[in-house]
Amino acid sequence: MIASVLVALAMLVAVDGAIACSCAPQAPAESLREADAAVTARLIAVLPHGPSQALYRYEVRRVYKGAERLEARSLLNVHSSRRSAACALPRRIGRTYGLFLITRHHRWFGSICRVVSPERMRRAVRGAAASSARAPVAPVLCG
Repeated sequence: MIASVLVALAMLVAVDGAIACSCAPQAPAESLREADAAVTARLIAVLPHGPSQALYRYEVRRVYKGAERLEARSLLNVHSSRRSAACALPRRIGRTYGLFLITRHHRWFGSICRVVSPERMRRAVRGAAASSARAPVAPVLCG
């Protein structure tokens, strides 16, 4: 009886350790459309925020979307997981990332699934601007 309980517990621990982050493939242009904000920002600190969460502190370099709430050279706090298995943000201090963020309850949230290089962020924004410039104008009906 005790042996079977121990085996079951060992299996649960092994399964928990095997769970990994899984991101659905998504083009940066689609991430840009769905995001509440899109920025390039340099990571300056990662602060524990509870047992499984962290606060990632960035210095904003450029705001592509969400300028009504963010501005360049300001500090940005983004909530995410502490564990890479739960899709945590990258933790390399001093590195600049392209971040597609969402907001809930007046807080910014992010995950590795919505991080791109600054260059891919610029290309996504340029592509979105070009496609909106090519969009046909709806005819105006007069009557």
